[in-house]
Amino acid sequence: MSVSILILIGIILFLCSVIQGIVGFAFNIFAIPLLIWSGFELPEAISITSIPIFFQSLTSTYKLRTHVIWKEVWVGAIFRYMGIPIGIFLLTLISTFDKSSIKQIVGIAILLIVITQTLLKVKPREKVGFIWTFIAFFTSGLTLGLISMGGPPAILWVMAHKWSALTTRAFLSALFFLASPLQLILLYYNFGDKLLNFFMTGLAFSPLVIVATIWGVKLGEFLDREKLKKIVLSLLVITSLVSIFSPYLRS
Repeated sequence: MSVSILILIGIILFLCSVIQGIVGFAFNIFAIPLLIWSGFELPEAISITSIPIFFQSLTSTYKLRTHVIWKEVWVGAIFRYMGIPIGIFLLTLISTFDKSSIKQIVGIAILLIVITQTLLKVKPREKVGFIWTFIAFFTSGLTLGLISMGGPPAILWVMAHKWSALTTRAFLSALFFLASPLQLILLYYNFGDKLLNFFMTGLAFSPLVIVATIWGVKLGEFLDREKLKKIVLSLLVITSLVSIFSPYLRS
């Protein structure tokens, strides 16, 4: 990889980490399409972000370890483990598509995520039923394996609980941490050594991602998070529409 490409990757990961730290989501929802636009294949883009996410979630889980409800985390993790292999299998199928089609698939997925998070209002309760729990986390695992965007279904499930902000963050951090090893193993198993350079690139940028995320969290303490969330969602809509319609715009 050339120095200019490495600098571009660093800028993308830094900016997405800061956004993640400020608003609490959107790292991969921004990073994956931006890396694809930069010329990477979808499995390559996922490989670049997967190791930084592992260390990011590990750091958060350790810091919030006293707030983690491990019984609930393991239930969610097991259901995610069922969906991840299916998502990775689908990734191997769509990775053979042309780049324009993959951009459109990712764009449609982002648009659906934004619409769901905007329109679906969940009333908090003490406990969510088994069926909805399975659907939420199985879908989360499926989308994690397919496009490395497994957060939204899990976030909606968490938002349905009367949990504190710390408990919510701790749950999501632990959930994402437990999924990372399986995702990495299956990515390597299905795509082999051709992803090693991209894993190593992600590993090299992991300290930058952690520092930028922490910086974003501190920055968020001085900013209006609700206004920033609206701006981020608007940018995601623009990102998705550009991904969907870019082939027609070029033609």
